[in-house]
Amino acid sequence: MNEILGTLTDAEREELSRDLDRYPDARAMREDMHRVLANDEVLNYVKQQAVIHPADVIINRVNSQKRRRKVMSLAIVSAAAALILFFAVKELYRPDQTGKPVLAGSVVKKQHIQLQLSNGQTIDLNTDTSQVLAGNVVLKNANKTLTYKSGEAAGFATLTVPPGKDYTIHLSDGSEVQLNAATSIRFPLSFTGNTREVFINGEAYLKIAKDADKPFIVNLPNSSVHVLGTAFNVNTYDSGIVKVALVEGAVKFVNKENSLQLLPGQEGVSSAGNISTHPFDETEVLSWRSGRFLFSNASLEDVCRVIPRLYGLSLELDNKQVASRRFSGVIDRNQPLENVLKALKATNAIDYYADKEGVFHIK
Repeated sequence: MNEILGTLTDAEREELSRDLDRYPDARAMREDMHRVLANDEVLNYVKQQAVIHPADVIINRVNSQKRRRKVMSLAIVSAAAALILFFAVKELYRPDQTGKPVLAGSVVKKQHIQLQLSNGQTIDLNTDTSQVLAGNVVLKNANKTLTYKSGEAAGFATLTVPPGKDYTIHLSDGSEVQLNAATSIRFPLSFTGNTREVFINGEAYLKIAKDADKPFIVNLPNSSVHVLGTAFNVNTYDSGIVKVALVEGAVKFVNKENSLQLLPGQEGVSSAGNISTHPFDETEVLSWRSGRFLFSNASLEDVCRVIPRLYGLSLELDNKQVASRRFSGVIDRNQPLENVLKALKATNAIDYYADKEGVFHIK
């Protein structure tokens, strides 16, 4: 992008020339980027951005990885183009004046965020409400956040967040749980007994209130996390795989066959009865909390699994030959899906269409 803007230094120009000579595919992608980006409307938009964009941070990370590995692949060049486009096109592609998206099939009826109480009552949390009395529970739903006060023996409740949304709940002990799209949590409205236990399926970020006398247990499919007071992310989206990323404090990650103490900065992965650990990038793992989803060298197949959760629609990868292509970039859930698909298409990486049923197809 700096080359197109005319801001390359002599050293950067020499490095680019060497890379282009070494990798013919990179030269072809450079030509595509010039074709797509070198127009006054896009360049004027980019030049007007006075602050460092998150895309710049990620591009720098990709470049630093490239220098460490001494490799520049077609995927990295594709990623750079897609990254810039994810942000540049947001002002260029908009719904029409009626508010209807341009693409057919992009209007999808959204499911609602729901809270189901133990007595069978279901409360719609899709819009802000004033306080609601449900049995002996006083609920307040505002700014995508649920707070409540409950009496003793209030029973369990289940909060379900559909695809395309996120939601936060403050539990009765002061713990905070932010739920990602397509996620549910089952929890007691009042913690009684010697432990505090919840059940989560999907992805969530938890800040646990300290209470040494009542350990907090997060039950996940075929595993659990035991904590006293800490902040961590859990992810159970992939069948048979549970990920726990510890931000601060200490947790014990337990499955049916093993247990492991995690340290801050470590992510534990439970699969087939085993637990492995590795360092994790907090920016990448937690980017969903701000509505941005960061991909670092992810396959197109992985990206296509995430998009339906972000937008609450169906997406089919018809062309299996492109499934393994790698991408690094950011998808902003607050921007229309059309922007994301057009950005990928502009790099000559994919093509797409929407059928009569509103299902998007990657071809």
